Amino acid sequence: MNGYLIAALVVFAWIIIIIGLAPSIRKSKYFSLLGPALMVKSTKNFGIIDWISKHFPGKIFSRISVVIVILGAISALGMLLYESYLAFFIPPSRAPALNLYLAIPGINPYIPIGYGIFALVFAVVIHEMFHGIVARRHGIKVNSVGALFFIVPVGAFVEPDEDEVTKADPVIRRRIFAAGPGINIVIAVICIVLLIFVMMPASAPVHNGIYIEDSAVSSIPTGTEIIGINNYTGSMLCNIEYTSMIKPGTIAHAEIYNGKNVYNESIYAGVYIENLISGYPSEKAGVKPDSIIMSIDNKTIYNVNTLGNVLDHIRPGSLINMTVFYPASHITKTYTMRTVSTYSYYAKADPIQNSNAYKNQSFIGVEIGYSGLGYEPINYIHKLVFGGYLFGPGFFDEIGLPLLGLSPIPASMTHLFKSPFDPYIFFGIANVLYWLFWIDFLLGITNALPLSILDGGQFFKDSLTIGSRRFRFLKDEKNVNRIYYGASVLVFLILIWVIIAPRIF
Repeated sequence: MNGYLIAALVVFAWIIIIIGLAPSIRKSKYFSLLGPALMVKSTKNFGIIDWISKHFPGKIFSRISVVIVILGAISALGMLLYESYLAFFIPPSRAPALNLYLAIPGINPYIPIGYGIFALVFAVVIHEMFHGIVARRHGIKVNSVGALFFIVPVGAFVEPDEDEVTKADPVIRRRIFAAGPGINIVIAVICIVLLIFVMMPASAPVHNGIYIEDSAVSSIPTGTEIIGINNYTGSMLCNIEYTSMIKPGTIAHAEIYNGKNVYNESIYAGVYIENLISGYPSEKAGVKPDSIIMSIDNKTIYNVNTLGNVLDHIRPGSLINMTVFYPASHITKTYTMRTVSTYSYYAKADPIQNSNAYKNQSFIGVEIGYSGLGYEPINYIHKLVFGGYLFGPGFFDEIGLPLLGLSPIPASMTHLFKSPFDPYIFFGIANVLYWLFWIDFLLGITNALPLSILDGGQFFKDSLTIGSRRFRFLKDEKNVNRIYYGASVLVFLILIWVIIAPRIF
């Protein structure tokens, strides 16, 4: 019985128990239900919230939170719209599994159980606590606090008095709703700043090599670092797939660092065919993957740039001869094929990246690398795992670190870097900071969305009510409700579109 089936059975059993006990739970003043989650309430011991509300500048923070939520909502909507656009071009075969849309540890396989649960519980607790702190700071009573259980503790909740919140000035009410997502985004910013400006400078790569993420060479395992190939080291090594002048198909000597020792291995140099694209020239001609391109029309292919330059100067539709070497069998073979245009490939596979310039460039349909090695420069990996590319073009790489297998930071990677103390502890702290950032950021901007079931929904409605002081048409509550529910439905439809579009186009 696999883990997913066990998890499903446990969840099913929990829901059945909750349904059976629901009548008794609803009669109790100490328990209540939030969907399938159990709320364990306490009407006493508000000391911690009252104490914090007296000593924390809650009113100033609540004003700042309003700005944060507005910016968070704009960012979240922007990302949603961008994702909805990309959804047109994701083929059904590459549509993400449904469980990947749920940021729940144990359900989403990319979220680690330990770090994920810790970060999620912390984010929910602090989120709810700040609703209560800001409410108390503005003189609104808190009726109960407590823990939220869904099989295990998954967070906390704070219940301000509903009547007092309803009667409060919409300016105050908006601040209360903004406080939860506001503190999540603030914590996310604090964690990423610590990662970038404290953790990253405290660590450095031992060598300036290339980190092996994937390897078709059995003697060079993933998680190791190549620090030299023949005379290529440092920055030359990091760009070897573009600049190598080692004769393709010849044996090159690689220096490997595994975090403890440096040792030598042999690899075959050259542009390596990792895979063939179905329906395109190389596959039709009978070329097999796990091979090295030796030449095209007697022009030696030393590196990826050479391959690109040769193909760019061949008119699409031309017959070419491509010679490849198969390292496993030591066989060299020449294939004849007719090229197609790069434009025709991108028109089907990735229209966003297509260009008219591709109409005169030949395409043979191979997915390539160098010497069977999937790698990134270790300096790039170092900056990436510490959030160094978050504020720039690498934003989505930073958010997608779990998808890249780089968060939690692999244990094999920790020994490739110098650290000020025990690497397991140092990188454990880095993992905690990253997952606090990831969960808090996601929770914060998601709750900022103008969706009726989220804090951002009520925040948006109160903003419209405040706007009625300037705009006459908003004085009519029906108009406010139309805009409020209309925005909520629109956001909901975009979310649904992002999920279903790749499965129907």
